Amino acid sequence: MWVSIVFNSHVFTRADYDAYARQCDYILQRPRGHAALLYGGHIWQLAVITLPVEKALTGPTGIYQNEDGMFRAEDCYTSEEYFDNDLTNDEIMLMIGTYYAYSDSKTLDMHLSWFPTPFHYDSSPKDYGCWTPYREFGYQNTNRGMTVPKASRVWRKQLRGMSVMRKLHQKVKSQALVFLQNMCSDLWQAQPNM
Repeated sequence: MWVSIVFNSHVFTRADYDAYARQCDYILQRPRGHAALLYGGHIWQLAVITLPVEKALTGPTGIYQNEDGMFRAEDCYTSEEYFDNDLTNDEIMLMIGTYYAYSDSKTLDMHLSWFPTPFHYDSSPKDYGCWTPYREFGYQNTNRGMTVPKASRVWRKQLRGMSVMRKLHQKVKSQALVFLQNMCSDLWQAQPNM
């Protein structure tokens, strides 16, 4: 599957969204589709509509040649490595409904997408770490055909939020990191020598 290409003058219709939804279903029905259930955000929301949540427990479908398609975690006590499938960057771009928009046959003007990239959303003050009524409202509006794909710069601007919220969000994240570092440090010191 490839990211769709359109001209800037393209007028998006419900047929475009339906084609995008079929594309998501195709990715999710593949053996590695369960990785979308582990991802979170809009990608998770799209996955839970199509896949039973239990599918997240199916584990890896095999080692993927490209490390981009694998998630690896190391046990800090035993140094054992655990693997599971992950979505590749290409799969993520397809799952959020990305289009490359050209002004002519050679000039790429912008990326458009039905949903923001995980990078834009995860670094925004609107990422509350869980699915919220705000996210549900945006998802339902898109699903009903009430919106069209937006450019990356529009997503960034929309997700930026008020200055005070950005500061609060950053403070909460930094304090959570300090807390986790302290907790992990205490846990590490409590472990007997192995």
